Amino acid sequence: MAKSKTEVAAVPGEETKALAAIPADLVQHAGQGTQNLGKEDARPPRLMICQSGSPQRKPDDPKEIEGLRELDLFNDLTGEIYGRGPLRFVVVLCLGARHIEFNPMEDGGGVKDYDVKPGDPRTQFTTDQASGERVKPVATKFYDYVVWLPDYSDVVALSMKSTQLKVAMRLNGLLMSALKIPGAGVVPNPPSWARTFELGTAMEKDAQYSWGNFTLKSVGITEEETRSICAGLAQQWSQKNIIIERDQEEAENSGM
Repeated sequence: MAKSKTEVAAVPGEETKALAAIPADLVQHAGQGTQNLGKEDARPPRLMICQSGSPQRKPDDPKEIEGLRELDLFNDLTGEIYGRGPLRFVVVLCLGARHIEFNPMEDGGGVKDYDVKPGDPRTQFTTDQASGERVKPVATKFYDYVVWLPDYSDVVALSMKSTQLKVAMRLNGLLMSALKIPGAGVVPNPPSWARTFELGTAMEKDAQYSWGNFTLKSVGITEEETRSICAGLAQQWSQKNIIIERDQEEAENSGM
């Protein structure tokens, strides 16, 4: 059973002090011992929202995280609970959009096709011939990112799908916009880690369902020390084939 951590998050701006406290030998021998890990080995943990049906909040489930509440953000590998935010993050890599087809739940669920190509009929809306109603695509669209959490020193994968795509499009727009530096000028094409964002959660509802969704806020230019960290992480992760785990819960909620 995963346990939630109780450490207090670092105060923003404290990264420099933390780096200075790192033992010199760990910096000197950085990367040694992992030289033979291949590109297929890069599977970052996921930053996720706890939904009402998430296995992490069900008693006696192997994935249970004690203390996790609905709408909490959490690390699905370490069990770290980040709460409802605001959670600061910096985008290290934008992995772009991907369509994934899940098996029907009556067939056991799970991923059927990890890489449905753009333009494939499975990515398109259709119309039910009997009812005339609009039918969602068979393949679910995801926007994926590798992000750095400066207050926790965590690298995690952030995925947005379905009802979260509006937030993803807003994030993409901010990442691609020019960066205005007061008193210095404009950077027309800044790196993804030039800005720091805050992620939170909120409940959304329609006529039939309710679910947790992300909220997004831009909080300004990323501190120089954090930019340096993210530049190094971007170089490291860009050399890998990054595989983001998809679980049964996503198969169940793929049509949300």
